[in-house]
Amino acid sequence: RVILEVPFISKDIDLTKGISLPEWETIPSQEVELMYQVMVLPWGKSLVSPVTVRAFHNGEEIYFYMSWKDDSENRNIDVDEFSDAAAIMFPLADEVPPSTIMMGFMGNPGANIWQWKASQDTEYWLKELPETEAYSDFYYPFEEQEVLVVSKEVPRSAVNDLIARGVGTITPKETQNVLGRGLWDKGTWYVVFRRSLKPTDPQLDAAFSPGGEKLSAFAIWNGAKGDRGGRKSISDWVELEVKLEVKR
Repeated sequence: RVILEVPFISKDIDLTKGISLPEWETIPSQEVELMYQVMVLPWGKSLVSPVTVRAFHNGEEIYFYMSWKDDSENRNIDVDEFSDAAAIMFPLADEVPPSTIMMGFMGNPGANIWQWKASQDTEYWLKELPETEAYSDFYYPFEEQEVLVVSKEVPRSAVNDLIARGVGTITPKETQNVLGRGLWDKGTWYVVFRRSLKPTDPQLDAAFSPGGEKLSAFAIWNGAKGDRGGRKSISDWVELEVKLEVKR
């Protein structure tokens, strides 16, 4: 089983200013191989290359960094366009299936999933909602007053904090506590996730204890290849070793 060290580093990242941190280059990383999700339709059409993963905590918050190769930056959603995305899954039970392929059949208490979407990243950080104009020269002066507010709502984060207990059961949690931001540059995606180290809801939130271990798994969706929903590339289990602060 792949092991990823999660060291203590007395740093934080202001995501409003980006995802850069000089220490990323010195934090231990793992290149995690991905495989097709083959338990439910639709099956993947194009396997994503390995994803590089790093993580650290500062005693208050935990950060995850994912990077992977992608020839195109897919941030839009349309009839035949799909967003790039990335996710981290944390089982909530102490005993888990031997492979992540069987996670969909685990049942209660399920898994906590953090899913970042490139389309949602644009909406949240740039405050740009996707627009589709059927008639570019048509103007209705009362549109702003009459349109449903929920239909124009900017998401609360670029990351969806989800719970899943089986195939087709993935749902957003009432509390959305995970932040994230992504950057595509020269054929590579770089995405950072951030959440408080302690769970808000111990029954639904992944818990991380310095000095302890936690299983995780990673997934990537390549929008240009038609990935969406169950069509994705996934990893097997990666064991996180959350390190204690080293007193000097």
